[in-house]
Amino acid sequence: MAALYLIFVCLWIATIYLLKMMPKPEESALRVLVSVGLILLGFFMLILSAIIACRLTIPILKKTTKCRLPEIKKEILSRATAHLRDYYDLNEPYIITKCFDASDKKWINHDVCIFVACNELRITADLIHGFLHGERDLGCYAFRRSEITLSKCRDDNGLKLELRAEDVSFILGYRAKRFIETNFING
Repeated sequence: MAALYLIFVCLWIATIYLLKMMPKPEESALRVLVSVGLILLGFFMLILSAIIACRLTIPILKKTTKCRLPEIKKEILSRATAHLRDYYDLNEPYIITKCFDASDKKWINHDVCIFVACNELRITADLIHGFLHGERDLGCYAFRRSEITLSKCRDDNGLKLELRAEDVSFILGYRAKRFIETNFING
């Protein structure tokens, strides 16, 4: 943005300098006519200076905006789910993993966030990377230590973790097992 203003100011100063250098006639009627023409030319040059400055700085602005787009998107998504992180009491440590299958079908093939809060193991949608649409909030499952059982399961894609609690089950990425054991069961 500073480059845009710098180029614009330089062009405008050059325009004013050139307009002042133009000779003015001695005759008063002609002098008024030339002054009006110079004023109109000055306004035209002001607009032209702005256009030239914009055209010269657009490539720079595009590059800086492209570089910041992922950062801006992350910030927007994070802010969009801040109220849910507070509501579900999300805190560290947490783990983001894939839910491959679940008894609650809306959880299938979603990234989930697993964390411990108030002596409960909680599973929510991925609130760390966030989302914009409310329907992406899958809710929150909360379990006590005595309610869950963990077991290994294998499918065509490798080793998975099955988390069961009465009639609720989740098939999660296997790395969730160590996290749950370390931070919830043994913690």
